[in-house]
Amino acid sequence: MEDKFNQNNPQTPNVVIIGAGPVGVLTANLLGLQGIPVILIDRNPDILEIPRAISLDQDALRILQGAGFGEEISKCMPSISSIEMISPFGGIFAKINSAGSFDGHPRLVSIYQPELERILRNGLKRFPHVRLWSECTYISHTETDSNVIINVSCNGADCKVTTGYLLGCDGAHSRVREKQGWSLKGSSYKEDWLILDVAKTPKTLDKVEFICDPKRPVAHVPGPQGSQRWEFLLRNDERREDMEKPSKVRELMKPWGDVSSMEVQRIAVYRFQAKVADCMGKGRVFLLGDAAHLTPPFAGQGLVSGLRDSFNLSWKVAAVLKKNASSKILSSYHIERKPHAIKTIRLAVLLGSVIMTRSKLKAIFRDIIFKLLYYTPLKRYLLDLRIRPKNSFKRGLFSKKVNLSKSNLTPGSIFPQTPVKLNDGSWKLSDDLFDPTLYIVGFGKHPSSVLNSRSLSLWKQMNGNMLYISTQQSVFESESLIPDAEDVTSSFFSSFGGMERFAIVRPDRIVVSVFSSEHANSAIQDFSQMYLGSML
Repeated sequence: MEDKFNQNNPQTPNVVIIGAGPVGVLTANLLGLQGIPVILIDRNPDILEIPRAISLDQDALRILQGAGFGEEISKCMPSISSIEMISPFGGIFAKINSAGSFDGHPRLVSIYQPELERILRNGLKRFPHVRLWSECTYISHTETDSNVIINVSCNGADCKVTTGYLLGCDGAHSRVREKQGWSLKGSSYKEDWLILDVAKTPKTLDKVEFICDPKRPVAHVPGPQGSQRWEFLLRNDERREDMEKPSKVRELMKPWGDVSSMEVQRIAVYRFQAKVADCMGKGRVFLLGDAAHLTPPFAGQGLVSGLRDSFNLSWKVAAVLKKNASSKILSSYHIERKPHAIKTIRLAVLLGSVIMTRSKLKAIFRDIIFKLLYYTPLKRYLLDLRIRPKNSFKRGLFSKKVNLSKSNLTPGSIFPQTPVKLNDGSWKLSDDLFDPTLYIVGFGKHPSSVLNSRSLSLWKQMNGNMLYISTQQSVFESESLIPDAEDVTSSFFSSFGGMERFAIVRPDRIVVSVFSSEHANSAIQDFSQMYLGSML
């Protein structure tokens, strides 16, 4: 909810977020769902009405679903059917299938970022305890053991805001990162790209095309409502000011039609970067989105990575503020997110090297190699987007013990989502059964029936909840232990690998541990040591 700055009204939010782009506003929504008082500060008067991020994957859509935007988002984001890499020498040499769905959402959709931001900002109206201060500038901050004191300038008036945590969502040139003394490590591309966003195009497009021509590589991407984006690599002798001239744009666009008959939304020259902050968060200050990492666009993961940051961090901050968890759990944000961000950037760099080669000989060799790969077991990794790093972790806030055989659930990986049948006969996506807290999910048996009093007490201290999923063949244990939902598609049966099995699932849908009845109490007590720490 937008709230005009009042110099005479002292503000004591639990969290201050700098930057009201999609990552910052999503984070404010997620904290708002947890009842956390938030002030969101942005220097701009309103949303920037220009296209920027242009695609999201099923991970991002699932995160938006978790923030309460599932149905609204699906109405304005058309699916993308495939990703094609096209060579001037042999045509399509690689094709990735992005049609269909995974975890309850399309694998890839196109977006208009200003529309996404409007939806997210409207979501803030649900929370009287979340306020947006526009046309305000973050200046500096001082961190103590108990709080963060932030200096802000709003409408020419300076003020201090005291808060529990400061989240920097303020982009590539983050001042929060600068004030912390942290820096981005990595490299910038030597080449510039001309970005051209166009509406009212003569032909619709439902696939991504990478035209891998050594003379001039081009990326061609569909947007919603008939819009499209072209990205043209500049040659060594071309200057950015010349490339932005209408005559040059008309020349570049000739293969696709007369650009003068289209509606040009944006013309800009960018130099892509592949960088990660040396520290993504420590103490009471954290970085999210472009403030924490910069990803080349070739894998379509720039904004997605920022949304993952938000989903990973927001619930942890809320748990600490509510005194349901030790503040030590916050260190897991950097431990979990930084390695995944690096893997994502490496994939984007690899795809960029495939697309951008200026050598005819290397391009021919590339085409041959990719065509040969389609006759090897690696084919499925190319066809089904499996080359993208999974949102899973080797280290972090989860158990490394695996006490179940034949289970496809792995601690540190994503808990699956599937349609389930409710007791009234209606259907839901399984994520909609979860509140934003920890859960024990019992498959074929209610979790409470296998926990002793000490485990139940610890679970209550962690503000944990329980979910009971049955199969059609399940016999109900008692009238008080009726299942919450029925696994009519057998997806959870496959994931758990059998009946009477359990998983601890975090609010960001990361699996903490999987176990059978006999290991239930030790699993709860082991996790409580990690989660509650010195609070025990």
